[in-house]
Amino acid sequence: MIIELGVGLGTVALTAFVLRKVRGRMEAAADAVDEAHADEKKPAARGPRGLRVGDVLLYADTELWLASLVELDEEGFVLRLFQTPGGGERAEWVAQLDDEARDLALAHETDEVPDGRVPAELPIGGFRLSLRRRGHARVRKEGEGLPPLTEKAEYVELGGPGGRGLLVLDFQGGSRLALRMERLGRELFELLPGGDD
Repeated sequence: MIIELGVGLGTVALTAFVLRKVRGRMEAAADAVDEAHADEKKPAARGPRGLRVGDVLLYADTELWLASLVELDEEGFVLRLFQTPGGGERAEWVAQLDDEARDLALAHETDEVPDGRVPAELPIGGFRLSLRRRGHARVRKEGEGLPPLTEKAEYVELGGPGGRGLLVLDFQGGSRLALRMERLGRELFELLPGGDD
């Protein structure tokens, strides 16, 4: 009887040991599967965050809602323009001039640019502006209320004293968007991200 009791207790102990080992291996396998799926769920790195449609920039006493986007790409980032309805006298557009949104400008449409090819120097708003860059880029748009755009455009950026500048986009088919800009440091803005997925 004592021998049978010892064999029974030994069997129970062995079974409990085996079950603990099996459970531990199953939990480890489940954790590995969860980690693999967690990696799949992480969004792919998309480069610098920059600004996105839906974001809000706080500048001085104004909230600038970035409602729609015109992005230029010329074998890499050129710039992004965001239409800012309700920006009033502060800005009709916000220009992101680098991929990390450290170089920003407030912009207003202007009709001071003469017809034809934009020269390397122009007097705009009482200041002489000089060529910074010129090129051809692919155009991507996002959002509502944008002027008529095509998939390609020639762009010209002129700069001058005190962060003043001019950006001219000539779209295929003849339409033009000319913006008088005032460059401002990123430290003057507070970003309220609203454009994250």
